[in-house]
Amino acid sequence: MCAPYRGAAELHLHPNHRTITIAAFLVVIPILFSAGCARLIASAAGPVIDDLTGSFLKQNDPDLAREGAPAFLLVLDGLIENQPENEELLLAGAQAYAAYAGAFVAGSDPDRAARMYTKAKKYSLRALGLRSEDFAEVADSPYEEFIQCLPTFDKEDVPSLFWAASCWAGWIQASSGSWDALAQIPRVDAMIGRILELDETYYYGGPHLFKGVMLTILPPAAGGRPEQARTHFERAIEISEGKFLTAYVLYAKKYARLLFDRELHDRLLKKALEGRADEVAELTLINMIAQEQARELLASGDDYF
Repeated sequence: MCAPYRGAAELHLHPNHRTITIAAFLVVIPILFSAGCARLIASAAGPVIDDLTGSFLKQNDPDLAREGAPAFLLVLDGLIENQPENEELLLAGAQAYAAYAGAFVAGSDPDRAARMYTKAKKYSLRALGLRSEDFAEVADSPYEEFIQCLPTFDKEDVPSLFWAASCWAGWIQASSGSWDALAQIPRVDAMIGRILELDETYYYGGPHLFKGVMLTILPPAAGGRPEQARTHFERAIEISEGKFLTAYVLYAKKYARLLFDRELHDRLLKKALEGRADEVAELTLINMIAQEQARELLASGDDYF
């Protein structure tokens, strides 16, 4: 029988104690599910998931995050299975799978990363469909019908739209050997275009960063537009005031390497390494991973160029 629930507010702890919250949550989840309490826990999980995610993103030990993240992903899967129409849980699951795949898996196991991005895409598109009936109706329709729903989104929809586009873009990149995946670039590009119209500054200039990546997925001879991508990468850096270090790394990896510009490549990566990873608390883990990637890209520069 379920123990009485005393309210989500009691689950919020001082930031220094959040690691205890995470450990306890991961330990008791299997017990709670086996006891038939899954639906109650899922309905009250929103604040806890927010705390866990916030604590995770502030983590300054990438190895600890790498080792602990899979358990968090399994928890989210269980919660979503019991509440498949909970938009907050779906978005949390999408973000977590995409972040883990991009940060820890894509470089070493592309096939596994593709599977994780597939789940992130499924969760994020389901969440967006719950927010917009228009989108739900045309998500799989021909492109001309699909884009007709985009003007119905407004500024309050930007977070859901952004993460759906981001997860979809990650899936395309992870599946770049598939022409079926590449054929979906225009849909994601249209979604990012709508986000840029609504709020170009969201998530430290994230829409510009993803636009830049989308414009460099294909080489120039195949339809890529790297010079337009450069404008978006630079705008992302400007919006974040250089504090979102991933922007430097993606600019170097996706643009400078594409055009074999060694001077720009090294300059951008050194800027990433000079930045303070914890200058923005919620970017600490992301920035530390970006700096790891910057060191690897610099070290492999002689072989690439």
